[in-house]
Amino acid sequence: MSVAIHVDQQREESMLGASEAGAVLGLDKYRSPMAVWRKHRGLPVNDDGNEAADWGVLIEPVVRGKYALRQQRSVFVPTRSFTLDGWLRATPDGIVPDVPDTSPFVEGLPAWFDMHAGSCGTLSVKTCSAYLAEDWIGGPPAKHEVQSRVEMAVLDLGWSDVVCLCGGQKYLGPFRIERDAAAERQILARLRAFWTMVQDGAEPTVDDSDAWRLHVSEKLGRAEPVEVVADDAWREVLQRWRARHNERKTAERAEEAVRNEVLLKFASDGATRVDAGELGKPSAYRVAKSGTWALRCPTFWRDDDV
Repeated sequence: MSVAIHVDQQREESMLGASEAGAVLGLDKYRSPMAVWRKHRGLPVNDDGNEAADWGVLIEPVVRGKYALRQQRSVFVPTRSFTLDGWLRATPDGIVPDVPDTSPFVEGLPAWFDMHAGSCGTLSVKTCSAYLAEDWIGGPPAKHEVQSRVEMAVLDLGWSDVVCLCGGQKYLGPFRIERDAAAERQILARLRAFWTMVQDGAEPTVDDSDAWRLHVSEKLGRAEPVEVVADDAWREVLQRWRARHNERKTAERAEEAVRNEVLLKFASDGATRVDAGELGKPSAYRVAKSGTWALRCPTFWRDDDV
């Protein structure tokens, strides 16, 4: 059973948060495991926040109210964190009794309320750009599902509703996530292993994130020029680098060839834009400076390694 505790900021920072779980598992394209690791090791992180996140916090109460009215369910908003064994914490955007209410309300979580006395679940409120609408087709992105599963585990509740305001005007959801014991065990085991690495100072796997670049840059510091003779470990990593470099160059040439094929299709059809359904609407445009033509791919392709 999880235990609800009041936490000050210092205590809160000493625990892994449910909102960080997706990043720890490599599911967050905006935050890496190393960024979370460095934060909890007390090291600098290049994360000054952004305007979108600020607006998300401001809009959250409005979206929560929309959920209450549409679902005819009252929502209690926690003002304290909940913890599982003192290392994992969660502060859901709402706790929802699964009881119809024709006059639903949203208020702070009262001390007398027993969330385990009936069928209660958590509420997770998100906002996103209209460009990310495709990510929500069929359900919330994986990082948000993981966050909900962690919140259910910490609060020991059976379901979670996720809602999102997309593009500032389209309400998505609710998407109901039911508790899954097998998935929960796997998630918690991986989070526990990561938290052990944080405590022991063992670095997570190297990746392509800015946080890792910052980390290794700090290790190099202001190193003076020194040459060493490569051993087998050096040769192995350099060979992998050369192979990836050559693969990238080959892939870039292959992509340019396909781009020219696409431009040829535009030319033969006398078009500058094509409606390709689930593939979006790629377009061609003239580059003023050079007079040549170029292609603009749909925004959602940019995270597909196309």
